[in-house]
Amino acid sequence: MSLIDIPENPVPEGAQSGFIDTPDRVSIRYAHWPASTGTERRGTVTLLHGRAEFIEKYFEVIQDLRARGFAVVTFDWRGQGGSQRLTRNPKRGHVSNFRKFRLDLRTVLKEVSLATYPGPHFALAHSTGALVLLSDTERLRTMLDRAVLTAPLLGLPTGSWSPGLVEVYRKVLRVLTFGLYGQPPLKVIKARSAPLIERIGFPVARMAALAGLGRLTIPGGNRELFVPFDGNRQTTDQARFERFNKVLTAAPELGIGAPTLGWLNAAARAMLALRRRDAGPNVKLPCLVLAAGEDRIVSTPVIEDFVSRTKAAAYVEIAGAAHELMMERDIFRDQFWAAFDAFVPGLEAEQELKRARI
Repeated sequence: MSLIDIPENPVPEGAQSGFIDTPDRVSIRYAHWPASTGTERRGTVTLLHGRAEFIEKYFEVIQDLRARGFAVVTFDWRGQGGSQRLTRNPKRGHVSNFRKFRLDLRTVLKEVSLATYPGPHFALAHSTGALVLLSDTERLRTMLDRAVLTAPLLGLPTGSWSPGLVEVYRKVLRVLTFGLYGQPPLKVIKARSAPLIERIGFPVARMAALAGLGRLTIPGGNRELFVPFDGNRQTTDQARFERFNKVLTAAPELGIGAPTLGWLNAAARAMLALRRRDAGPNVKLPCLVLAAGEDRIVSTPVIEDFVSRTKAAAYVEIAGAAHELMMERDIFRDQFWAAFDAFVPGLEAEQELKRARI
């Protein structure tokens, strides 16, 4: 499918888009743009979305990057946006293992980013995209110079579930484990380190995946594509939120609903792997990690803890901001861009660019 163009969200000029097949034969939709005419070239940014997002949502961000002198490459993860779906029901957000997302990223970097535009090469990754990148830095450090991560999905936030939903997960867990787990005494031990969804949801997802039920939507999951602004947890900017919904209205085939149990299991495994003591020190790719002070989708304390163990990463928290820092109100968005501009392209890359211009 081509890029969706609506008056409220026009396609940035100079776009080239298409599809590319991964080694496991999944079709990935991608698009790329050169830097804006008249700007001083500063490199190439590959933009990685979060779960349930798609290329069109980031048109404003793409324009901002191009105006800074960057060429931009972006794509839809398998199972969402305009890329190939992985279940018969196209509204289910599914993947069985995050290794497959890493395959998407490597394919686009090799076949599009590195093949089309000159370096230095950077990544700008949000939420799930940031988790994918962090899980593969050993390989990606040979392809990228630096990365900026916003609200990476490293842990789920603490919060209260309704008693009914808790009981649903407990019943599912009891069925999957033949009564071994999920009895009523199951409680949260420490809210900060063990939110309820991790104590109950992660084991349910794991057992469901092992039982061949990974393509089922998570219990209690919302299958609707649209949520009202007042009930959203992504942003406090109503205009940007409504713009996203207008794109979905024009092209509902881009959207997906709640994730599957298989997706949750895959995400849990990737998150827990990065909580190992050696995970932080093993990150060699220089990263700037930005967290939202009022995030209700991912755990900001878990992000901060990870960065504290990672010598290659710097940390900035934007107080008062919701999860989608690049889609937030300008008062928060301006802080994001100030941090980005201070980190990218970096001193070494700047010196290389200056030498190239001589």
